[in-house]
Amino acid sequence: MHSSTNAARRPRKAPSTQMLIAAVVTEVVAVLSLVLAFTVNVGSPSTVLATFLGLMIVSVLAATLAFILALTGLIRYSRYGSWFLSVLVVSVLANPVLWLFLIGTFF
Repeated sequence: MHSSTNAARRPRKAPSTQMLIAAVVTEVVAVLSLVLAFTVNVGSPSTVLATFLGLMIVSVLAATLAFILALTGLIRYSRYGSWFLSVLVVSVLANPVLWLFLIGTFF
């Protein structure tokens, strides 16, 4: 009961702040998954491949969600426009689909 009274007194964050926090957290997950996909190589070749592919899928999904949140926040809220734009740029640059497309196209 004590924690519910503290939650009732704590002011809620603005929707723009909540969206920015969600976008940043999902982008951190995307970048961390991408880094781990290339650095975790323990076990048999099939385990390494499964780990790589699993982490790449998580990275793509998280980067896509961060992109959607940042784009929505950029359009809907002008309060954190530069922050949403930064998350948007990082989510595009850190998306493995972009890099696989560029590698497949130019090499």
